[in-house]
Amino acid sequence: MPDTDLWTTERMLTTAARLTENAWNERLHALGITHAAFITLRTVEAHGPLSQVELADHLHVTAQTVGRTLARLGQQGLVYRHSSESDRRTFVVSLTEPGRSLLSEAERHEREFALDLQRASPELRRLLMKVIEDLLPARFPSNGVEQAGQNS
Repeated sequence: MPDTDLWTTERMLTTAARLTENAWNERLHALGITHAAFITLRTVEAHGPLSQVELADHLHVTAQTVGRTLARLGQQGLVYRHSSESDRRTFVVSLTEPGRSLLSEAERHEREFALDLQRASPELRRLLMKVIEDLLPARFPSNGVEQAGQNS
């Protein structure tokens, strides 16, 4: 184990996030999706048909970043992208029936994973929420657009 006493707070946060993301991806691999895809599917389900820009705003990423995820989900038949009736230049994203089914299965995995993570104390959850609340406004001031180079 590395000497974590010498790590910066930022390194600890990014390491914890990467380890959690990797654990998610391992669990979801059998379903053929990543954690980013799962969150994307869930957001489309929760907010109804969305433009790619609206979806990116909800996910706190760029439209380009979410576009790559949507391309994979579209190839798998999990989402449907179609031109907006009000603006033909805008694409609207909806879940397909296979997308809804897969999301339901992924949510079952999420419940199991959450049970594994319950070892985290309520205090840790409060601290993490405070970090997120402190960093989010500074990271995404008023337009909700991610800074260049940052991925989900």
